[in-house]
Amino acid sequence: MRAVLFDDVGSLRVGDYPEPSLLEPRDAIVRVTTAAICGSDLHLLHGRIPGVRAGSVIGHEFVGIVEQVGDGVTGVAPGDRVVGSFVIACGECWACARGSYNHCDDMRVLGYGIFTGDLDGAQAERVRVPGADLNLHKVPGALTDEHAIFAGDILTTGDYICVRTGLSEGDIVAIIGAGPVGIFTLMHVLAAKPAEVFIVDMAADRLALAASLGATPVDGTKVNPVVEIQRRTGERGADVVIDCVGQPSAFTSALDAVRPGGTIGVIGVYTDLAYDFPLGEVWRRGITLVMGGTTNVQAHWDRSLELVERGEIDPTIIISHTLPLEEAIRGYELFDSREAMKVVLKP
Repeated sequence: MRAVLFDDVGSLRVGDYPEPSLLEPRDAIVRVTTAAICGSDLHLLHGRIPGVRAGSVIGHEFVGIVEQVGDGVTGVAPGDRVVGSFVIACGECWACARGSYNHCDDMRVLGYGIFTGDLDGAQAERVRVPGADLNLHKVPGALTDEHAIFAGDILTTGDYICVRTGLSEGDIVAIIGAGPVGIFTLMHVLAAKPAEVFIVDMAADRLALAASLGATPVDGTKVNPVVEIQRRTGERGADVVIDCVGQPSAFTSALDAVRPGGTIGVIGVYTDLAYDFPLGEVWRRGITLVMGGTTNVQAHWDRSLELVERGEIDPTIIISHTLPLEEAIRGYELFDSREAMKVVLKP
């Protein structure tokens, strides 16, 4: 089969790879009909994630058709159209029994290297999905692949961090970062009926998209975002600030933009091991800090897909490019240079 393969830091290629097979009773083999390039895939490309095996398949956002299932699979069957979770949970440990699938004792991630299970990824013609009953979700018939694909990762991420922060109707919210995760977070924030949502970025096209959804854009190339948010909130600050970037400078902006007694939610992926944390200032201002960590996909994808079905969220608006799988390297180049908002691939 054809697949996107990791050669080395900074080097990917599309090449031939062995077809997957059933290895465990709860496995399913899915023929991928649509895959996508995620921001965390760029971490692999840039060498921020150790342990990626040379020649392995990457990618974890996908929709496809179930082709085979193991003897232990009862929830999906050949012919079902499904979206897959990037978090591959066991479904049997203490955390999974309590619905905290993102804290699974044996959590694995598709296409993310030896330290997360060494599973082959989904930017390929087929993918093996362990624990299929838990880690695959049937796609409602009315939804296209593009409507459903992000429910296995970044769409549910938006719902997950909103729930984690406990934001309420009437809150003033600030989102740092208007990339795909920021936009989906914005969509879920708006579903909670806030008083106002500021969104900070430096890309005019992303800010324009956020504004079209109902956010107040804050252009970091023209104003100091913290000063602007403070000014527009009567020098109080936002009730909830959500960091969707995963860079220390974004976290610092979140600390400075939140009001005393407010909440910061962090869902951007951090690989930095240290940060000069202003502990005394955070304590003095009584800030609640919520680290999102890995998204609890399986606990949130029902709600996210329901919002899509009802038309309250349209995830397809972030898709800027649709390319054949054979042109995946061009897709990565477009995404890495921020010429693309979101790239989907068609095997």
